[in-house]
Amino acid sequence: MCGILGYAARPGGGVDAQAKNVGDALQSLRHRGPDLQDGWGDGRVWLGHARLSIIDLSPLGSQPMHTADQRHVIAYNGEVYNFRELAGPLTGLRSSSDTEVVLRLAAEQGPRVFARFNGMFAFALLDRTARKLWLVRDRLGIKPLFYSVDDRGLAFASEIKAIHAMRGSRPVCEVGALHEWLYYGNPHGERTLHAGIRQLLPGHYLELDLETFAISTRAYWSLAEQAREPRTAPDVPSAITRTRELLEDSVRRQLVADVPVGLFLSGGVDSSALAAFAVRHYPGKLATYCAGFDFQEGAGDLPRAREVARHFGTDHHEIHIAGANVAELVEKLVWNHDMPFADAANIPLALLAGRISSHTKVVLQGDGGDELFCGYSRYFTLARRQLLRAAARAFLPLLALTPRNALHYRARRFLRAVSETRLANAMALLLTSEDRSLLPEKVLGPALRNAVEGADPFARHRECLAPFLAQDPVNQMSFVDLLVTLPDKFLEKVDRATMSASLEVRVPFLDHDLVDFVVGLPGDFKAPQGRRKWLLKQALTGIVPDRVLHAPKAGLDVPYGRWLQGALAPLFFDHLARFEARNPGLLDATELRRLHAATGAGGKDDSFMLWKMLNFMIWANNSDVEFRV
Repeated sequence: MCGILGYAARPGGGVDAQAKNVGDALQSLRHRGPDLQDGWGDGRVWLGHARLSIIDLSPLGSQPMHTADQRHVIAYNGEVYNFRELAGPLTGLRSSSDTEVVLRLAAEQGPRVFARFNGMFAFALLDRTARKLWLVRDRLGIKPLFYSVDDRGLAFASEIKAIHAMRGSRPVCEVGALHEWLYYGNPHGERTLHAGIRQLLPGHYLELDLETFAISTRAYWSLAEQAREPRTAPDVPSAITRTRELLEDSVRRQLVADVPVGLFLSGGVDSSALAAFAVRHYPGKLATYCAGFDFQEGAGDLPRAREVARHFGTDHHEIHIAGANVAELVEKLVWNHDMPFADAANIPLALLAGRISSHTKVVLQGDGGDELFCGYSRYFTLARRQLLRAAARAFLPLLALTPRNALHYRARRFLRAVSETRLANAMALLLTSEDRSLLPEKVLGPALRNAVEGADPFARHRECLAPFLAQDPVNQMSFVDLLVTLPDKFLEKVDRATMSASLEVRVPFLDHDLVDFVVGLPGDFKAPQGRRKWLLKQALTGIVPDRVLHAPKAGLDVPYGRWLQGALAPLFFDHLARFEARNPGLLDATELRRLHAATGAGGKDDSFMLWKMLNFMIWANNSDVEFRV
């Protein structure tokens, strides 16, 4: 697992500010690859790489890597788990790394081979003879890849900070993405909050013709095509058996490494499933990790994880972590994300990663299980949407008679969300604590509010839902989550929080073969009659203890609302004052102070909006962001 970056100058260009700053840019990604930082260039194109050595630890696995004839050069981040099978017909391999297999196959077959790579990756491949540069991202967006095109050329990197470092530029806020960000705390799809910088979509590649500088992006894999591919659905018993086989195969593949591999174990269904299969195939005693945090209520995950570890005989480690310096960590995480990112679960994940990365380089984690196997209660809320819409219309007038407390506003938000006419809008609104009728953009000053109001915060959900209108409701919501919430929120969180500590996280539930099989099943195979994760639990019966499979779903609630009223209040008001001094009138400071006071007094709970705005102000202040409105 690594960091990549690079640029391609326009014809007639060559060495410019991008080339002069590549050393600083490479160092900005050192946390992603502390083992070696190196680069290669020919005057027009430069590729850089920060290496975290996982497979083939020798210098033969170092990058940027060339083919023997020097025609092709790659800078590669990730792991392709089926590289040994793919290497079968290749001769003359000089290393035992997956990088060389990816390089050789891509050099020989071009873009048609990308869909054969089963793994998580983002890479840049240069064909020096054909004068083509390809940027490629894995199917589900596990690994990030950003790019920018201007009058100097194209620049790309695993993290946005490296693009700014190459160009010697300061961030300019993309105000068109702010409306969406106000609802969810992260932008969606290609959009970022940096004007002129986009994220390559999952399952896509960008092709640059260096002679004409023509740029095109294409999908090499599509969830929509996979879901509608004609197939005969297996019977339910066969689906259960095949799910179990594919998940075990995925775990076995993802244990491949030349360094020890561990597992984040919460004691829930997903991580316990990974533990069950990992102990079967791991050569040695599997290390498992669970953390307890001083800001948790009660013992958290520790007792459940301890019981599962004892059941499977793992080398279990309980880590007790204090969040005393949470203000410093919040500012650091904004830097890691290069944007204000509002999923506060990045805090415990970063704390845990920081504690174990000194002796562990690779861990497995259960992300993707809920999206793939329908583990969210909102799926079944929306499956009964027609009935709920009628009920919401009846209850909303009565709600006006109840006291204006936090419960009143939560009920109002829910009823308004399920009463939405468009399914995609309802899906989106159930993912946020914002109520569109109460205008989240009211925290902005007039000029900035006018600039963002024309943007549609639900456009990405509608775009991703459109190919699945013929699917059953449960599949519709699962597929939209796989395309929106998973890459833009959860996988973004995992990548930045763990790579900030130079720790690679692998996610076996997102194995290509498993995903391709499960998305082709009817929704009532996966979660019949609202029984969440039914298919997965059936597949794990007899493998994972029943008390784990049937325990209530649990999670870690990060108490950012409490922090905002206590330990983080000075940080909030300090950044508000700094922002106002730098950008007078762009935020409605009076409204933000009112929301903070009202939340503290027990009225409408606007903690999520306050948390988002704290992250936003930290980003704007610490990164010297420019606003053009």
